Amino acid sequence: MWTEQCDATTGIRNAFGTQQALNYLIGEKFLDFIEAAGKDDNFHNELPLFAARVRTLFEPSELAAYLAPEDDASVSRDDSVVRCVSDETLIAEAWHHLQSETHHP
Repeated sequence: MWTEQCDATTGIRNAFGTQQALNYLIGEKFLDFIEAAGKDDNFHNELPLFAARVRTLFEPSELAAYLAPEDDASVSRDDSVVRCVSDETLIAEAWHHLQSETHHP
């Protein structure tokens, strides 16, 4: 199912912009997937693949603006992106998954 959600993200981005695409794919789908991965091995096993696909859909600065801690000076930010998710634990976990895969393919 996550592959279909990723496919839909391009259309959302084209129609409504980057912010809405981030809200949909990361703020809704990816964070829900991370929660499910903590309870279900099938989701857990698919998580690295989902994270890899997310990285192909967004620029690093867009992901950083949406997920990186505000005090992380090591990331470049896209000021046009606003974080709309308030669950800091899930945000931190999502950022970890997206960063760990970037640095350790």
